[in-house]
Amino acid sequence: MRGLSIVCVLVATAAGADADKKAALIDAMNAEGCKMTTSRANEVMPELGIDRATAIRLSREMMAEGIATFAEDEETLLLLPPACTS
Repeated sequence: MRGLSIVCVLVATAAGADADKKAALIDAMNAEGCKMTTSRANEVMPELGIDRATAIRLSREMMAEGIATFAEDEETLLLLPPACTS
C-alpha cells in the first residue's frame, strides 16, 4: 500500500510540473504574438526548462484541447483563443 501511495504522489507531482511547463509555454507564446516557430522554440524551450520530447507532448496536448494548431508551413505553432491573450 505504501508503494501505491508513493506512485500516486509521483504522478501528482509530475502532473503539476507538466501543468507549470504548459503554462510557461503558453506565456512564452503570448509574448511571441501567439506563435512560435520551430527555430524560436529551439531557443526558448531550454530557457523554460522544457526538453524537446516534453515540448512535443505539450504541443500535442494543446492541439487536442483546441488551444493550438500548426500554421500551413507546419513549422509554426499558433496559440488560439482563449489561450491567446495578446
